[in-house]
Amino acid sequence: MMSYLDILNKSCKDIIDINNSKTEYLNEKSVQMKIAFDLWKTLGIEPKLENCFDYESENKLYTDIFLNDVSVKIGIEIKFKTKKIGGLNYINQGAQTNGKLNCLIDIERLIVLKKEGKINIGYFIFLTNDYLYWKKGNKTKSNYNSYKFSLEDSKEIIKFNEQPDWPSRTHNDKINLSEIKTKKISWIGKDYGKNKCSFRYLIVEI
Repeated sequence: MMSYLDILNKSCKDIIDINNSKTEYLNEKSVQMKIAFDLWKTLGIEPKLENCFDYESENKLYTDIFLNDVSVKIGIEIKFKTKKIGGLNYINQGAQTNGKLNCLIDIERLIVLKKEGKINIGYFIFLTNDYLYWKKGNKTKSNYNSYKFSLEDSKEIIKFNEQPDWPSRTHNDKINLSEIKTKKISWIGKDYGKNKCSFRYLIVEI
């Protein structure tokens, strides 16, 4: 029997293998559907998409995918970012620094849901062909936020325990990612170079 993590890894590997050669999964919704279908097909349990845990709360908490497997409740958050490369029909989404911060906010949300007993296991999945996400940031005054929240390979996740300092951002709280199982960023998939289509992914387990 495949573990939850095994299923997610297989699903993500299928996505990046296909996307590196042709335009197949164009947006986050199509990736979400693929992963949810693979979980359903393998486990025989129907996942819920865009699951809301507290409809009556003013500050509602959602997960992209929620799975209730007997006594185990699983929450999954997904990010999918693209860069236009070659003749493939991906768009330039840009705003990589904000994208990095939003990834960490998703991880923090899963931590909160686990603390509150709404889930037992959380997984954050990030897929992209934009090398700026796994490239080590430069520590300069104008680029410090990008450096601070850089998602380069092998970085210890505990080091993201800092405070965003964009005055225009609505999220300016210090991020606490200390209570997670995955300790380091680990990108899966080959990096073919910045001018080639290199879809890669990472998974963080909470």
